[in-house]
Amino acid sequence: MYKFCFHNPHSAPETVSFHIHIGHIPTEHDLAKDEHLDPINVKIAELREALESVTAEQKYLKARDTRHRHTNESTRKRVIGYTVGEYILLTLVSALQVIYIRQLFSKSVAYNRV
Repeated sequence: MYKFCFHNPHSAPETVSFHIHIGHIPTEHDLAKDEHLDPINVKIAELREALESVTAEQKYLKARDTRHRHTNESTRKRVIGYTVGEYILLTLVSALQVIYIRQLFSKSVAYNRV
């Protein structure tokens, strides 16, 4: 029997993913002797292990891809928000500069007329 305990000290939700492979525990009478195994059964066992390894790697890569996609999406949203805010601020500052320059010239022309 296996028991897992996870603790998250932060209030943000976290995702934990893991894969556990537990094979059967052979008893003494289940163990085959080398002379009883033929080469085909040995190859089948090797292929099964290799297939399980590839399957586990695919599951890991899929979970990793999902995490990276989520990170990229959240980063993209922040970059777009920052860019829009930057353009709004740039437009506002430009408009204020135009207004300030116009007022400056209108005052100087008025002072020269007096």
